[in-house]
Amino acid sequence: MKLENKKVELLAPAGSMDALIAAVQNGCDAVYLGGNMFGARAFANNFNSEEMIRAINYCHVYGVRVFVTVNTLMKEEEIDDCVAYVQFLYEHDADAVIVQDLGLFSILRQKFPDMELHASTQMHIHNPQGIEFMKSLGASRVVVPRETPIEEIREYSKLGIDLEVFVQGAICVSYSGQCLMGSLTLHRSGNRGECAQNCRMKYQLEKEKNGSVEVLKGDGDYLLSPKDMNTLSHVPELIEAGIYSFKIEGRMKRPEYVALMVSLYRKAINAYYEGKQFVYDDTIEQEMKKVFNRGFTAGHLFHSYGPNLMNPIRPNHIGIEIGKVIGVTKQKIKIKLTQPLHQGDGIRILQNQEDIGFTVNFLYKDGLLVNHANANDVIELDKTANVYKGNTVLKTSDVSQLSSLQNTYQKEMRKVDVFGRFEMRINNNAILEVMDEDGRSVCVKSEAICEKARTAPLAIERIDTQLHKTKDTPFNFIHIEYQVEEGGILPIRELNQMRRDALDKLQKERMCRNGKRKVQEAAPLSILITKEMPSLCVIVHTKDQLDACLEEGISHIFVENEQLYEEVKDNEFVYPRTPRVMKDKYKETFSLIQETGGLSIKTSMLCDTSLNMTNSYTAAFLFHHNACGVAFSLESSLDECKEIMNAFYKRYQTQVPFYYTIYSRDELMLTEYCPINAVELGSTKRNCGLCRGNTKYALVDMKKHRYPLLTDEKCRVRILHYDVRNEIDNISMLQENGIHHFLCTFTIEDKVQCLEVLRKCKKRLAYD
Repeated sequence: MKLENKKVELLAPAGSMDALIAAVQNGCDAVYLGGNMFGARAFANNFNSEEMIRAINYCHVYGVRVFVTVNTLMKEEEIDDCVAYVQFLYEHDADAVIVQDLGLFSILRQKFPDMELHASTQMHIHNPQGIEFMKSLGASRVVVPRETPIEEIREYSKLGIDLEVFVQGAICVSYSGQCLMGSLTLHRSGNRGECAQNCRMKYQLEKEKNGSVEVLKGDGDYLLSPKDMNTLSHVPELIEAGIYSFKIEGRMKRPEYVALMVSLYRKAINAYYEGKQFVYDDTIEQEMKKVFNRGFTAGHLFHSYGPNLMNPIRPNHIGIEIGKVIGVTKQKIKIKLTQPLHQGDGIRILQNQEDIGFTVNFLYKDGLLVNHANANDVIELDKTANVYKGNTVLKTSDVSQLSSLQNTYQKEMRKVDVFGRFEMRINNNAILEVMDEDGRSVCVKSEAICEKARTAPLAIERIDTQLHKTKDTPFNFIHIEYQVEEGGILPIRELNQMRRDALDKLQKERMCRNGKRKVQEAAPLSILITKEMPSLCVIVHTKDQLDACLEEGISHIFVENEQLYEEVKDNEFVYPRTPRVMKDKYKETFSLIQETGGLSIKTSMLCDTSLNMTNSYTAAFLFHHNACGVAFSLESSLDECKEIMNAFYKRYQTQVPFYYTIYSRDELMLTEYCPINAVELGSTKRNCGLCRGNTKYALVDMKKHRYPLLTDEKCRVRILHYDVRNEIDNISMLQENGIHHFLCTFTIEDKVQCLEVLRKCKKRLAYD
């Protein structure tokens, strides 16, 4: 089935101006990029204000839309600056901004009504209710989480909002917006654009059973490192699933990577709409692998799992295998090639101890210095480090490929088709009108008057030749209509100037894609608290933990385990904690909500830490949508929490329940991938049952930090902090700082441990 009414958008990353030009010249429909602040790739070569204006203008000339990332969590003191920054983008014609922070989204929707807002994948939306909720708030697009299978996307596409889906590039092992590992262990927040790449580090899997601890060995040590997504062979299926935007990840990648990926997906998309077959073969895959790969996977989109999803051997660029070391002397390394090698190529020689990587500066064949060698040749390289016979040789960069890709964007080859109308009458100024396919039209007149020729009149053929000289412009005339009175003449320089003036004028018109847009004031949201909340709420996962809470008289106990909740839901003190990833429809009952879709329910709710409240505007947004209590983000410091409360009170003159976590083993990652299953079984399927029973598992990093693994009935894995957050002894100090509502979360604690914690809490709170 072909979808003809709305063609899919090819969305490319632009981490630099060169990458942006590479994307545009290779055929993208839109780019996403970040400024120097507020983007989720803080270490990319982002755009300053002047560069941003240039980028927007450049893209718009070619009909390419520009989406700017403002997809980080906002601290209280950043909101005003961020709004001012978006106003700058708004006034300079950016087409959309991509937003994570719900409070910021609310302000921007009010203040800039004519600007598209895209709900970032960081917003933690993975059910129809979440999509429809964001649609109701004015989002024009939702960026679907990478964990979403294609069957669900087909259903989401019926909801009447554009879906943007990652089709190529790096995969996060954790649900986006739910990774706190870098923030809480290395003080580098992925939610703030400073991802520490914890998933690309070495870990061991530890198994504990009956007091005995065993370290399990898998195929490699990089247990949390996914392969790169590659769905190029699935383009027809993806289009027919109803996806509107194909997103290529890669704002940290070099321009040549962007050029290649955009050009390949452009060819595949065009082939679909032209009724042709795009053949994905080994040659194409080798080209993709050379420019960057960690191994390829079709990802969660197509139910890849275990070894089909992960690469535990290597967390960085692999390249392609090109041969083996067959001999080593004091000065030379002898290699038998299986692929061509050029002077200037980058290679890596694999070793057990440490890989050796370098650029091939001198390449020898039969004792002679050469600039290239072919497959099956035996070559020699200068020895710069110890390598050994039998070592595998990889090519990590191909100078010939890079040069070829650079040629695709260093000369601007992409053209905008335009139509022309030229009128020339004796004793009048000549007129040139130029129109583009979007309906924009410009008109210029010659300075000189057309005169009657004394000898040779100006022929239409000569006029046509001059007007078609558009080589140095982004435009290409596909048709010019002529109304020329015979016998007239006009200087050739006049024709050239008319062409230049008309195309310059059209170029400026195309830069103003969205026209003048209005700015409005953003009014504070209304707040109504409908339920009185206790000073202490407790979250439990097991029956023993629940029993401990009941014994200690806790009035608000939130149970996440669905089976356990069904068994005890008639207890007046027990409430559901909705799953961190909710696929079923929400029940209209008081709950502890963990993700955006839960805000769609009409009853009172408590908002959990996973909703990432880091400023008073997000707090107001949540209270406006039926929250009767809101938990601070686990990433917020005490001083930041105080700033939030003070700003909220200043704006609303009312005290509301802000919940501060005083006890928890923080959840650092939530993932669909299970390292237990992968290491113990090497399985490509889920639901192995290994985690059930009394066996405990943990990941251990190179510093010997032990991260317990908590699994659920849906086979999702939470990676817990190696240390316990315990601020019970600080309750009095927290109260003195205006915090009077507290959360306590139990994960792997037994009943005795829970009772100890609860009794200490009650004592500090003078809890009745």
